[in-house]
Amino acid sequence: MNIQTIIPVLFLVAGSFILILFLGWRYTLLGLALQYLGVFWLIAQTLPVGLAAVKLIVGWMAGAILASSQVSLGEDLPFSDLAGRIFRGFVMIFGVIVAYSILPAAEAWIPVEGSLLTGGLILLISGLIQLGLTGNPFRLSVGLLTFLAGFEMIYAGLVSSVLVVGLLGLINLGIGLAGSYFILSSTLEEAI
Repeated sequence: MNIQTIIPVLFLVAGSFILILFLGWRYTLLGLALQYLGVFWLIAQTLPVGLAAVKLIVGWMAGAILASSQVSLGEDLPFSDLAGRIFRGFVMIFGVIVAYSILPAAEAWIPVEGSLLTGGLILLISGLIQLGLTGNPFRLSVGLLTFLAGFEMIYAGLVSSVLVVGLLGLINLGIGLAGSYFILSSTLEEAI
């Protein structure tokens, strides 16, 4: 791996750790921004820059939709206790170790560039960890976006279709809109 592939993978790892360790929507928006910047950087090495930029912009838009629903609620998730952060941090460290340990077997099965596969596996595992550790609609939506970003990275190394990029972009926006609806649905029921 050269420096052009190490830095975006570090962005993905840092974004994943921010998403796992900090529960507030502001930190989540920062983590998603770092994550999609790393996705853009790695995919731009394989796909045309325009298609990679679509993934960046759509990811940021989905995060902004989710964050706007949190702003309209006027509340932020409280900081978790130290024990919860330590637990989630160790789970994420374990997830990164698992991603790197299954990388050689995945490279034998999936004919994708190593940096895309590494980043994709990290995001897939990070998304699964986020989905497994919460029941909050906001956190679940972020976990789905993270998991889908990992899938998109691996799939971008296999297929470079404009239609597939557009369809995956619509799915990302749909996750953002559905998550926003489920976040706000309790307040909508109270207003009626």
